[in-house]
Amino acid sequence: AKALRLDNGKIALSIKASAFAEGELDNEAEDDEDEDELPDRPPQLAVDVGSVDSNGNAQEVKDNADSNTNAQGSTTKRKAHDPDVEAAPWEQAMLAPLTALDDGRFQFAEFHLPQSDAEAEDDDKHNDGSAEDDKRPTKRQKKAAKLAKQRELQQQEQDMAEAHWARDPRSIEDFERLLLSKGDTSIVWIRYMAFHLKLGELEQARQVSERAVKHVGFSDAKERFNTWVAFMNLECTFGTDETAESVFRRAVSHNTAKHVHLQYARIHERNKKTQKATRVYETCCTKFPQSKKVWLSFLTFMYQQGDLEGGRKTLPKCLAALPRRKHPVVVSKAALLEYRLGAAERGRSIFEGLLDSYPKRTDLWSVYIDAHIKAHTPPSAATADLATVRSLLERCCSQKLKAVKMRFFFKRWLDFEKRWGDVESQEMVRAKAREFVTEQAA
Repeated sequence: AKALRLDNGKIALSIKASAFAEGELDNEAEDDEDEDELPDRPPQLAVDVGSVDSNGNAQEVKDNADSNTNAQGSTTKRKAHDPDVEAAPWEQAMLAPLTALDDGRFQFAEFHLPQSDAEAEDDDKHNDGSAEDDKRPTKRQKKAAKLAKQRELQQQEQDMAEAHWARDPRSIEDFERLLLSKGDTSIVWIRYMAFHLKLGELEQARQVSERAVKHVGFSDAKERFNTWVAFMNLECTFGTDETAESVFRRAVSHNTAKHVHLQYARIHERNKKTQKATRVYETCCTKFPQSKKVWLSFLTFMYQQGDLEGGRKTLPKCLAALPRRKHPVVVSKAALLEYRLGAAERGRSIFEGLLDSYPKRTDLWSVYIDAHIKAHTPPSAATADLATVRSLLERCCSQKLKAVKMRFFFKRWLDFEKRWGDVESQEMVRAKAREFVTEQAA
């Protein structure tokens, strides 16, 4: 550019060819060639003031140019040393090291040309060398993994908190929500009833019971029966006799009548309503006279209530109503009740009469021996009556039964002697066992 004039401290410049003489253009071209030959020389800011009439003005312009140059240099240095100060792209280009321009290509700030094949190969070698270092997680990766683990733990805690209503429902909303998925399960309905009873809400508990017996389907008889039993228990405990009888009749029509009668009697028994329980048992025995389960429940109830005479009078009625094939089980049960709740001698006489009819029933002998040992040894007895028990065991082992059955009885006798007897009594049992084996071999 050529300075044309200076007006009030302003310089007018021109780069038109007409403003230059022929010699000046040639000199400029030579200067450009010289500058190309010297790439390592740093760029300088040159201001040509041309021919100026006033020396003072020219010197002032030169001073202004020098000050601007110094200011730009200081600003550039400050930006170079201060990473927080954002430099202009052309200034970044000026600050770039000259070694980056060794290949003669121009590189603008933050703009890079594609690498050559040789440079790409060098980068690949460098990357291969640092592959092992890249495998190590960085701080950012470690932090991200830690945050992911924390989020997963929070999600698990949230899921557990949301599923708390299914494990331990504590409100009406929890129970209603649980019934949507487990409405055919009797335990959920029973817990719902208990929840209202705990709060003293009897009517709400009745409403839940009505919903339960209507909602539980007929496909699962056990679940349906459990809901009816809970409903009867509710009315027998908190309701009146009329409401209890009404629910009982409805339950009989929807379930097995024998099971409903037995449960109804047991509910009255647990509620200490002995007379009502007795009436229900008697009704049940009248309706189902050939059921040993009904008779045994009635006998057990009377012995537990201390009505020994009533139980002893009921046994002949029971045997008269039941078929003969069920007599051994019922009689042995009555004998055990005598041993446990009545008189041990009466129980022994019942067992002796039963074994006279069924002498080879090892199951009856086993029950008899167990009951006899328990009744004549502590804690049932103050001191062990060893003679009575040994006489029974000796009589049992003197039978002519199969070797397998006799081995079972001899083992029971030896176990008894090991606990309550001495070495001599044990040797006596072993001698009798060897004698039996010798007789069988002969």
